[in-house]
Amino acid sequence: MRESPAVRLGQPHNPEKYSLKEIQGIKVYTPYDLPDIPLTIALNRFLWFKKLVIEGWQLT
Repeated sequence: MRESPAVRLGQPHNPEKYSLKEIQGIKVYTPYDLPDIPLTIALNRFLWFKKLVIEGWQLT
């Protein structure tokens, strides 16, 4: 079983473990071991709190 990868703003603490891609004009760091499945990053809001989340991830 594998948990959903973390999503956050900014460069990761250890960028050598990530692949840098540009998607729709946005720099995205993805882990080298991330499976090649269609995922969407969305912004969820609750009151004044905002959070980035991954949609389309399934525990396997």
